Amino acid sequence: MKKLIIIFLMVPMFSVAQTDWANVEIGVTELAPGIHRLFVRNAVSVVVAHGDDGILIIDAAYEQSAERVMEEIRKLSQAPIKYLVNTHLHGDHTGGNKVLGKDVPVIAHGSVREFLSKEQRRGDNVTPAFPEFARPDILVENSMKLVLNGESISITHLPGGHTEGDLLLYFPDSKVLVVGDLLFAGYFPFVDTSNGGNPFTYLENVAYILENFPSDVVVNGGHGPVFSMSELKEWHATLSETFMIVKEAKASGMSLEAMKENRILQKYEAMGEFFITEDRWLESLYPFM
Repeated sequence: MKKLIIIFLMVPMFSVAQTDWANVEIGVTELAPGIHRLFVRNAVSVVVAHGDDGILIIDAAYEQSAERVMEEIRKLSQAPIKYLVNTHLHGDHTGGNKVLGKDVPVIAHGSVREFLSKEQRRGDNVTPAFPEFARPDILVENSMKLVLNGESISITHLPGGHTEGDLLLYFPDSKVLVVGDLLFAGYFPFVDTSNGGNPFTYLENVAYILENFPSDVVVNGGHGPVFSMSELKEWHATLSETFMIVKEAKASGMSLEAMKENRILQKYEAMGEFFITEDRWLESLYPFM
């Protein structure tokens, strides 16, 4: 059993069709010695931990960008790839598995394997079920430890926030925390309610991160810049404010359309400049209030 490749749910937000994939831009940032972030198309994060034991890849970006990602990985290390982890099921995090995860164990929550084992339809777009070699074969239901390059890496499942199957990876010695799409750094997050996500649980899961990890860790999310824990705390507080605004507006009898027309979240318009706009964030929150 091996890995996966999806390209539908999150991919349209980044307009991948016109991209020159052979020359796609990938920014490289050191998070800690031996741990680097590859930022694909200034949009999607791949984390590479490398050392004498081999390489751990966290998320794989798009299928189309996988060869370029591999080029950048090989600039960092020629060691064998030992594991690939998918923090959740979306195609901008799993599409590259077909290349990056070839003949490599793939770690993910069981919902990721289940999702990739089925044909997916979005309107006229059909994504076939992934072949067996392209699906996760090490499944995390609660938590697990992964010892690599002298570090005991913890993998934790936080259900029901962004998706049903979100995973966190913590490198305690390196002070690096990888949280997938439980951080859209500086922006409104995408909450995939069709795959087990819930905005209130999302907020609770971010609070869990703040309460359970040291204040000096580097926080790497799936999108946006790398955050400190203090920046994560500020982002969480700002999201909480938007929840209260929408809750109070709905309690007063304001409809969703009226909220949009009156731009009740205008103060936070900069947070809508990536993928989830003000209106889409209102649409995400309104049914749950």
